[in-house]
Amino acid sequence: MKRVLILSDTTSIQDLNNRSNLNLLLEMDCDIHVGCNFISGNTTSTERVDSFVSELKDAGITCLQIRFVLSKNAFRKQNAALEDLDKILKRYDYDLIHCLTLSSLKCAGPMAKEYRIPVICTSYGFPVYKGVPAFKRMRLLPELKKVTRYAQALICCNCEDYELAKKNFNVRCIFRIPGIGLDPYRFRAPTVSRIQMREFMEIPQNAVTLITVGAINKNKNHAVILKALNRLRMLEIHYVICGGGDSIDSLYKLVRKLKLEDRVHFTKHRDDIVNMLHACDIFCMPSKDEGIGIAALEAMEAGLPLVTSNVHGIKDFMENGVTGFCCKPKDISGFVAGIEALTEDRRLREQIGEHNRYAVETFYRGNTEYVMKQIYKVQLAESSKEDNDTKKKEAVAVGANS
Repeated sequence: MKRVLILSDTTSIQDLNNRSNLNLLLEMDCDIHVGCNFISGNTTSTERVDSFVSELKDAGITCLQIRFVLSKNAFRKQNAALEDLDKILKRYDYDLIHCLTLSSLKCAGPMAKEYRIPVICTSYGFPVYKGVPAFKRMRLLPELKKVTRYAQALICCNCEDYELAKKNFNVRCIFRIPGIGLDPYRFRAPTVSRIQMREFMEIPQNAVTLITVGAINKNKNHAVILKALNRLRMLEIHYVICGGGDSIDSLYKLVRKLKLEDRVHFTKHRDDIVNMLHACDIFCMPSKDEGIGIAALEAMEAGLPLVTSNVHGIKDFMENGVTGFCCKPKDISGFVAGIEALTEDRRLREQIGEHNRYAVETFYRGNTEYVMKQIYKVQLAESSKEDNDTKKKEAVAVGANS
């Protein structure tokens, strides 16, 4: 039985982005170990983390606590994580290590090379992309080149990252997959009616309602939607902000400053996103950077038109005037125009929403899993070949010495 170690900084990354790969490896009868920080740094609730850990253990997956520190600097040295990882690699023999973050690749890469373990890495968004200041790009690109050289295969989740990797990185195999794989039809059918959800959220039944789902931080740029909403007071528009994060207090303050308390609804983290989406009319993703934009893809399957920024991973599925409207992250007037156009034209909302239900099929799980299964098969097969070659060399050496 092949043993695979999957590494990430946090449990949340495994839960939100890696379920499909875990299922694939289970189907391939692999012994799976998940290594991450189960205690701190997670973007999902403690209850959600505990539930996910229980699911892993029930599936026979080994959970290993590694003291990764979540940081904006993916290339910082993580001494505690290195200590934990060193103990793990001494204890277990692995046929493959799959890193889900650049920081875990930085930690595992040199050790894996020493232990002769092949490494692959999935990138959910490089820190270098179009729009990053030149000085930052010049500082980060050499670090990226240095870290990615430890990977035998690099998997990119958006087109821009894929092109960057092909042009700049010395990696043997570079692949592109369409996002992380959306569960087919999961977001098409709500379990609670639109009327009931609106009553729960205290939103007028006839009000056009915007929704944003995900972490609340500066990068997600929720403030631009609030400022756009402030310019659209003449229209009855409500805004649902679903999620939690370190910028929530500043958003509360901005809502009070703009006197939008009766229009903006904070719901924190929820597990019934499908019902939330079907109770709303327009999905907003104004992020300054987005590696995949999975929440927007989920909204597309729910039949919502989008109003987004025009950055990085969002550009893979966003087509202005077709899937919705997009503009630069700081363009308040652009967001005003997009929201106003969709608010005042119900037929346009329905037309774009219907288009999005089918356009999103490109990002379904099956398309992603097909590529990942081939990658796993090849890497594990090569691992077996290397093991056999090593054993032959050792046998020859022993024979020569005797």
